[in-house]
Amino acid sequence: MLGLKTISRYALTALALLGFALAAQAAPSPDEVVKSTSSALQADIRQNIKKYQADKSAFYAMVNDRGSSAFDTAYITKVILGTHLKEASPEQLKQFEVAFKDMLIHNYADTLLQYYDSVDIEVKPARPEADGKRASVDAVIARKDGKPPIPLTFSMRNSDGNWKVWDIKAENISIVLNFRTQMDAEIKASNLASVIERLQSGKLDVKNEAAAAGSK
Repeated sequence: MLGLKTISRYALTALALLGFALAAQAAPSPDEVVKSTSSALQADIRQNIKKYQADKSAFYAMVNDRGSSAFDTAYITKVILGTHLKEASPEQLKQFEVAFKDMLIHNYADTLLQYYDSVDIEVKPARPEADGKRASVDAVIARKDGKPPIPLTFSMRNSDGNWKVWDIKAENISIVLNFRTQMDAEIKASNLASVIERLQSGKLDVKNEAAAAGSK
């Protein structure tokens, strides 16, 4: 079984690439959006790779501008905070949402630049739920290094007519629920205001904690 460090590296790289795809255009179903645009977006990153490697701030800005609309960050924030929602003001919810998103962008940007062209992504037909508001999209990451493929499941919500990603599972490990466990421990050890401040200042590195857990 893959460690969480490996899962995070490949799964979040794929999530970012497919997130750009979802942001690129509207489509009847999530899998059709992914199929039609993921290859083109990989080519776009390839075309600008030198620019982004030389200027990380430009890459961070591009990820934020093109990828943010693909993710249901407000819903992700609520899932991650869980029972701590009741102690959060509307202002704190927005602060946490923005700070957490920025932390992910900065933590995984280097990984995305390194691995964007080292994987092939096979996307399977979406599996919509009965209410038509949720769907799962299974995909497989085929690694060009010859190592075993990684199965993924993207959890999506139809928000205001647009499909958005709110979670990804790799080998049945939920990335969002993993973050929820970590944030719960951090908030209990201090308080929500302190956690938000540490996220904003870059003093709380969730990725490193996940990697450490996966290496045990």
